[in-house]
Amino acid sequence: MPLAARYGIVSDIHANYTALKVALDHLQAQGVDKILCLGDLVGYGAEPFECIQAVKDKPNVLTIAGNHDRQVIGDKDARMRKTAAKVLDWTADNISPSNARFLRQIPQGMTVDDTFILVHGSLVERDAYILSAQEISKNLNCMINDFPGMKICFFGHTHIPMLIGTKAVINDLRETKGFKLDRNDVYLINPGSVGQPRDKCPLASFAIFDAENWTVTFVRKPYDFRLAGKLIIDNGLPEKFARRLAVGV
Repeated sequence: MPLAARYGIVSDIHANYTALKVALDHLQAQGVDKILCLGDLVGYGAEPFECIQAVKDKPNVLTIAGNHDRQVIGDKDARMRKTAAKVLDWTADNISPSNARFLRQIPQGMTVDDTFILVHGSLVERDAYILSAQEISKNLNCMINDFPGMKICFFGHTHIPMLIGTKAVINDLRETKGFKLDRNDVYLINPGSVGQPRDKCPLASFAIFDAENWTVTFVRKPYDFRLAGKLIIDNGLPEKFARRLAVGV
């Protein structure tokens, strides 16, 4: 398929609709043509229903599953921490049957417009974290050797925005910044987390990719983290998931 002009990239929303609405409103104002969602709509936060509804059945939104999404529908991960698993049990009880069906049918990954690959964790291992030099090297090599012609892999899972090319890695993205990319290079791009950033910056994190100019802009936006935290506490979920929103960890 031909490339759209502009893509919004969101990931790791984690049932924080308060933050997701800010991101979606900004993307709409910027006139994006498609939104690519890299998974983890649910978990940690208290607004899973609203977050699923925001992307469900939207023709211009392409969504893949994250590890928290899979756990809600019964694909249990023994490595999941008990407090996180508790929230996912609560989530399973508080989403509608149609939303549960939506989580069951979204794919683990996909290719988009013959140019982009979407994964939640890693190209090499589903739930690996692309953070270390070793994981970066493995995934760049996978792009080059196993996906010739594909230029960009969008990934999430780490909650840390990153721009990774064969020549440089940029991970200090605590404010809105744009980058011109090399059309001859391949890239791994993490837009950061909309609903639970972990780069010591509490601002919602997402990205816009401009296919005409081959640029990516990492966007940081404030949202009412106090409201999101209050909803967590009011619903009896672990308080630590509310506290961390204020400091971005």
